[in-house]
Amino acid sequence: MAIFRKIHTSFWSDTFIQDLDNDQRLFYLYLLTNERTKQCGIYEISKKQMAFDLGYSIDRVSKLLKYFINTGKVLYNETTKEIAIKNWGKYNNSTSPKVLSCIKSELDDVKDRVLIEYIKGMHTPSQEEQEEEKNKRFKKPTFEQLKEYKPNIDAQRFLDFYDSKGWMVGKNKMTDWKAAARGWESRNNNVPSQGKLPKATLDD
Repeated sequence: MAIFRKIHTSFWSDTFIQDLDNDQRLFYLYLLTNERTKQCGIYEISKKQMAFDLGYSIDRVSKLLKYFINTGKVLYNETTKEIAIKNWGKYNNSTSPKVLSCIKSELDDVKDRVLIEYIKGMHTPSQEEQEEEKNKRFKKPTFEQLKEYKPNIDAQRFLDFYDSKGWMVGKNKMTDWKAAARGWESRNNNVPSQGKLPKATLDD
């Protein structure tokens, strides 16, 4: 079965990558894509193997590896010859049950358990990931929740309006209904519905 590794299109425009020399770029790309990589982001590989694959000396590999360790991109165990790639899940994440099962199995085989904590603890979600997570968590409010949060708001009118919009705010999915309710109340000045929505609301 073919194995693929994803590299984000922003890889080459990343300021960290742009500041690397050619050898460093090749080495980092190699760490992300070589055939020994695993779905969990931790895999075994010796410096001798890295040197052979890249045509470098072991001394050169050691210096390159030290550089990426010092910059916080990888962690390497000299004894177990295991390497952990920071933020691996950022570009290789999956919700597939088969992949998740594979990751669990691979993590069970990791010898240096510190590397697992490194992988889990060092990942900082991107803004895109954070927004995606917010969208997954969002649940539209009930009539009762709206009245409890904003007693004076025309709750049914609010619900009907955003139901008709698919709970979109502009071109984006709503992530915070309380903020929307505050804005609604401010724009409408608590005036009961007269059959039409104020222009400011229609432009929401």
